[in-house]
Formats: sequence, structure tokens, C-alpha cells
Amino acid sequence: MIITPFNQSSIIYYNVSRETFAEKEGLKMPWIGGNRYLSQSEMENNATIVWNYLGSKGWTLNAVSAILGNMQSESTINPNIWESLTVDYSRGYGLVQWTPATKYIDWAGADWENGDKELDRIIYEVDNGLQWFSNPNAPIVNPPISFKEFTTSTEPPATLANYFLWYYEHPADTIQPIRAEQANAWYEYLSGKPPEPPTGKQSKLPIWAYCRLF
Repeated sequence: MIITPFNQSSIIYYNVSRETFAEKEGLKMPWIGGNRYLSQSEMENNATIVWNYLGSKGWTLNAVSAILGNMQSESTINPNIWESLTVDYSRGYGLVQWTPATKYIDWAGADWENGDKELDRIIYEVDNGLQWFSNPNAPIVNPPISFKEFTTSTEPPATLANYFLWYYEHPADTIQPIRAEQANAWYEYLSGKPPEPPTGKQSKLPIWAYCRLF
């Protein structure tokens, strides 16, 4: 599922530093969901939940921003949306549009309509080496890093957004620069500052790939 990106100029900065997780532990924000596309402010609410949850599990802001850039295109960061707004268990569902939907639902059990459970599923996939694999249609066929390494990576959010697109989502169209742009926007939204520009030493993505993707 591809969703029209939000207007980056409308972002209101909200600094969510790693040091605030303990303070925010008692301030649980409710997920916003439903079988519809979310607004900018609703996406910001859910993006903050994703960051607080995954960040508390050791994920870097770079990795979370990358997954948010993809979630925005897949679902508008909506845990309860169905592909094309059509309830069909053979199609996509949720934050990352698990396809078929039963891939997630059968695993989650009775409490499957739950954003936290969806994040737990992603963590489960990381821990068990699921979903992250080579993509013959990607500019780089084999993943330069493992899914576990992705979660703690400090590579640029844009680079990690492409890795997630290629090796997790596996779409027919592997050149989608909007996802990298969205990842950068979420990094800036959550940290209050833009990400550092990519350098050859910092990233495992070859320099020729940057010329093609960004």
C-alpha cells in the first residue's frame, strides 16, 4: 500500500530524547486507529508511541525513523488499517501491512487489534530472523546488515529506510525515495534536529546507490 506523504512543512517539533523514556513510562499515549487514513497529527501521535516503545527496547532513533518512514507509506502509521480499506484476510493489514493479514493475526491471537502487539510482532521477527531477506529487485540484492543490526544502527535514517523497504517490505517498485524523505522528517520531528548527511565512511550503502536513490 502506498499512501500520499504528509506535508513536511506542517511539522511541529517535539523533542523525545532517549533520556525521557523512564519519565514517559507512566504517560502511556493511546493508539489512534481504525480502517481509514490518518491525519498528520494522528500520525505524529502514533509515531511517538512507536519511538517510545521501540526506543525503550534499545532501537536507535535512526532505525525507528526508518521504519516510520515506511509505515507512513504502508499504513499512515495506523495499526488497524486494511490494504485499500478492504477487510480481506488474504491482503495486507496493520502498521507494516503484513500480507496475508493472517501472518500477523494468527500469531497475535485474540488481542490482534492492538498496536503494541504489532510492535511485539516486529520484535519477534527480529529475534527469530523472520521477514528480512535478499531482494533480487533491489539495487543491492543481499542485505548489508542483519535485521538485528538494523535495530541498533546509526546509519542515516534514509539509508535504513531503503534497507527496510528492500529487505522487509519487498515491494514490486524498489525505488521509492519518498520513504527515505519521510524517515528524515520523522527523525527531525522526534529529535528536533535534522539527521547528519550520509558519508561513505558512515554507511554501508555504496556511493553510486546514493546518486540513484537520493
